[in-house]
Amino acid sequence: MECVRQSIGEVLDFMADMHTLTRLKNHMKTCSQPLHEDTFGGHLKVGLAQIAAMEISRGNHRDNKAVIRYLPWLYHPPSAMQQGPKEFIECVSHIRLLSWLLLGSLTHNAVCPNASSPCLPIPLDAGSHVADHLIVILIGFPEQSKTSVLHMCSLFHAFIFAQLWTVYCEQSAVATNVQNQNEFSFTAILTALEFWSRVTPSILQLMAHNKVMVEMVCLHVISLMEALQECNSTIFVKLIPMWLPMIQSNIKHLSGGLQLRLQAIQNNVNHHSLRTLPGSGQSSAGLGALRKWLRCTQFKMAQVEIQSSEAASQFYPL
Repeated sequence: MECVRQSIGEVLDFMADMHTLTRLKNHMKTCSQPLHEDTFGGHLKVGLAQIAAMEISRGNHRDNKAVIRYLPWLYHPPSAMQQGPKEFIECVSHIRLLSWLLLGSLTHNAVCPNASSPCLPIPLDAGSHVADHLIVILIGFPEQSKTSVLHMCSLFHAFIFAQLWTVYCEQSAVATNVQNQNEFSFTAILTALEFWSRVTPSILQLMAHNKVMVEMVCLHVISLMEALQECNSTIFVKLIPMWLPMIQSNIKHLSGGLQLRLQAIQNNVNHHSLRTLPGSGQSSAGLGALRKWLRCTQFKMAQVEIQSSEAASQFYPL
């Protein structure tokens, strides 16, 4: 950690670069390295994300000094008057970087559940600000999505971040070795609920555009619900009464496959009681489910970055 401490800024730049994984993949092909070229880059990024997350978490203390130093834009999302093409792509870049950081944090906490202190790089009081970054993407997506491949993938990045932030808040609520644990747990759950109360109106606004947008958004929301179920999320049971009517009111626009997935989610809710929020710690089965979901999420994020970069490089060589 000591040798990397002076280079956290460069590590974050590496993580934020959309073309990093493609360059690694191409380099490995050239060098004939005995590693899986499709997954190595994702493993490398999430490993670096763990280091960056731990360092930022260690340096935050009470004044969030480290996160402000490394992510100066975090508490300053674009205002309503600033939401143009430049702000849109900046928010996509910021959300992608935050997603890798959260993935690194969650991975570290899942692998080292008995660490002396939890790895929580993004303060919970940033919840409303990260929601505002996400809202810029949701509001701008219909117009900006036609601009480039990265713009087209922005909705994927937005919903992946929403998944990670929800799980991050929930895992923060069960973190051990934090001061005023009961109060901190309550704040963490409340942060997640407030996040969704801010973001959901923009999702509804996005769905109001056309039928194509309805199915696209419903696909992401259904994937989100499946992910939270897979993690045995307790917040999910509080959010599903808000999400189900939103999707069911547009059920006629959904493909048969999406309708089956939605039915499976409802069946799972009806027939399996979700665990209630524990006072502290997690079961080994719960951690196992979390680790599995994190690996899948890491793979999805890496693959979308590679595909976006490869598509973009056809027009703009790396």
